Amino acid sequence: MSSVFLAMVAPPSTAFAEGTDPSWASCSAQTVTVTVSATDPTPYTVRGRLCTAADSLRGAKTVELFVSGLTYDHNYFNSPTQPNTYSYVYAATSRGYSTFNIDRLGVGLSDHPPSSKLTLQSHAYVIAQIVQKLRTGVIGGISFVNVVGVGHSFGAAILQYLAGTTTNAATRPDFLVLQDFLMTTYAPGLAVLGSALYTAASDPAFASAGLDSGYITTMPNTRGTAFYRTAGAEAAMITMDESIKQTGTLTERSSLGAARNPAVTLAITVPVLITVGQYDTFYCDEPSGLTCATSAAVKTREGVNFGPRACLSTYVVLDGGHATGFHIKARDSYNFAHSWVDKYTINPVKDANGCVA
Repeated sequence: MSSVFLAMVAPPSTAFAEGTDPSWASCSAQTVTVTVSATDPTPYTVRGRLCTAADSLRGAKTVELFVSGLTYDHNYFNSPTQPNTYSYVYAATSRGYSTFNIDRLGVGLSDHPPSSKLTLQSHAYVIAQIVQKLRTGVIGGISFVNVVGVGHSFGAAILQYLAGTTTNAATRPDFLVLQDFLMTTYAPGLAVLGSALYTAASDPAFASAGLDSGYITTMPNTRGTAFYRTAGAEAAMITMDESIKQTGTLTERSSLGAARNPAVTLAITVPVLITVGQYDTFYCDEPSGLTCATSAAVKTREGVNFGPRACLSTYVVLDGGHATGFHIKARDSYNFAHSWVDKYTINPVKDANGCVA
């Protein structure tokens, strides 16, 4: 059990079951002091769990940094339910990679600044600091050679924006695994999510947390419709998802579009893997021409937005909705991602653009 997560006092946390640490890895709670911009010196604390693997080819030099999506926290990447099937932390560490699974500012056990301070840009500024600290050994005492940014939805947007805007290579992840975030959206699907959101203070889980009116969350019993392809998910996982839900902010939503600026994505110079659910209603609708039927189709859709040094690869999670990590085929996508990371970090043979076949 991630008992240190449970013992920490931080604003606010719903009562939920915690994911367990993989027994084959060495895991520890970590706190990272960050700021949200170059002009705001206020210190905030990001909390996360570092799990290290001793594999000399993988975990000793490469760490996967997990960044969750809107209304999710660290539990998205380390499911409290059936972790051998659904936990990305389990999949990564069993493959031999180290992981750092964080709560972004504003969710879970990390600090909750005023909601107006939480934007795509401020989160990217925070993640840049964490990447640099993973490289220099400030977090856990290991100076990692490679940092793989793994983001879901809004977390993917943060990593995409960071990689396309930072001018400091030390703060840029070496590789990006971007889950469930595409450049072109399907408006009716996003409208379903929009109608499911309300002020977090109105929700029983957060009513006593003291959050300002800019914090939002999903109404009870709406996550199944918004985030799932029910034919591809177990009912127990949707129930679990409801029980571990977290918050987002209005400013996170309003700033999200900056990650889809082609000037940002075309400036990315590290290898990118995009994974998406076959039936993610935020991006996929066959009658509208927004196909997610195959990996090749997604690559055709997304490829124009990325330059040659992004070495774009794609993967479709069959029968997946938006929260692909909680769908039955989740582990298949993790295995594909780790084979992709293996190719780039273990004796890679690269072309002139830094791509591996």
